[in-house]
Order: sequence, then C-alpha cells, then structure tokens
Amino acid sequence: MDPDESEYRKSVRNMVAVLAAISITIFAAIFVPPYLNPSHDSFQASVSYDSSFFGFTLNLTLNSTTMNPLGHVMLTAWLNSTSASIQNLTSADGWAYAHGSLWEKACVGGWPMGIGVMRGHYTEDNYTLGTPLQPALSQAQCPASSPPQYLLLYPYSSEAQASVNGTLHPWLLQLDMPFGQGSLSQGAIGGVPGPLGLPAGVYTAVVADEWGDVLAAPFLVS
Repeated sequence: MDPDESEYRKSVRNMVAVLAAISITIFAAIFVPPYLNPSHDSFQASVSYDSSFFGFTLNLTLNSTTMNPLGHVMLTAWLNSTSASIQNLTSADGWAYAHGSLWEKACVGGWPMGIGVMRGHYTEDNYTLGTPLQPALSQAQCPASSPPQYLLLYPYSSEAQASVNGTLHPWLLQLDMPFGQGSLSQGAIGGVPGPLGLPAGVYTAVVADEWGDVLAAPFLVS
C-alpha cells in the first residue's frame, strides 16, 4: 500500500473516532438525566433573591449539602423585609413553580411560600425542566381557612400581620422542612424507597413564593 494512502486512511479513522466521541458527549449532555450525569459545580448551603420591587428577600438554606440516603437534610425558607418601614404586600397568585407540589405551612390557608424538591441538578435558569417530587400527604384534618387579603411585613424582619377577613393574625414568614425518604408519597421516585433509603444522586431544593420568585439549591444524596 502506498505510504500516502496509508497515512490518509489513518487520518480518516482518527477523524471518525473524534467525531464519534463528540457525538456521544453531546448526546449525554442532552438526554442523560442530571441525577445520572450531574453538574460538578460546588453546592451552596444558602441562597437568596432580592425582590426589590416588593421590598423583601427570599431566602433558602440547607443545614448540609450532603445527606445519607437514610438521613435527612433540613430545608429552611423565609421572607425578610429590606425596608425601614412596614411593607403592605397584597396577596397574589403569581406562582412560577408547580404550587401543588410544594410543602407549605400545615393548616394555614394562603401561606405565601413553599418548598419543593426535584431529583436532579437544576438552577433558577432551568428549574422548569425538572419534575417536582410529590410530598407525602398530611394525615391531619385541617379546618377550612381563608387566605389573607394582604400581609403587613415589619421592618427588617420576617414577622408579619396577615389580614384574614378583616382580622389581623401574627405570622412568622418562615418554613422549616426536614427532607428524607419519609417526606415523599409512595411512587414519588418510581416506587417506595427500600431499606437503603433514597436513591443516590443529586437533588435540588426549590423555594417559591406567590409573587413569582424562585430559588434553587442542589444537594447530594450519597
């Protein structure tokens, strides 16, 4: 075989191998679920968003960015006023996240924020691509309660007064939720978690409020 032809065929084989590797990488990036092929960014235990139009910050913290499959991670969300005066927040229905998949304050109608969890690595830029895990239903029978018409948020505080049917009620706009295998309904992750607990991988905690703000914080189950 001519040396030039042999070198040409070798070059073609190398090019085919490179193109195949690129194709596989693109396929994995697009189609492989993020909990199987997670991003390797460092996880933050605390995130916040300044909703300057409404005069408060939305906050989310995790007591740990890693958890044992049989353990739990404490998720804490809260609103905090950034104003030196009392803020009058009119109730809204501008949820930017699947409202029915959020954990909220039990037996409180019209609670203005909630926490959700998705399996996979997501951010505020792509959280709509994730599927919220269905929370376990509370066994408590709650009396019907009306949502507030507005909230009076105290200066530099999470304390508020909720106006419900003309009566003010003190509310602390904070929500604490321990997330673990017992937090999910049966079939939420493809079946009942077995004795080994939650499937390993990256999960993302999400907090959303009724004014359309969303925060995301990934954590690792391993």
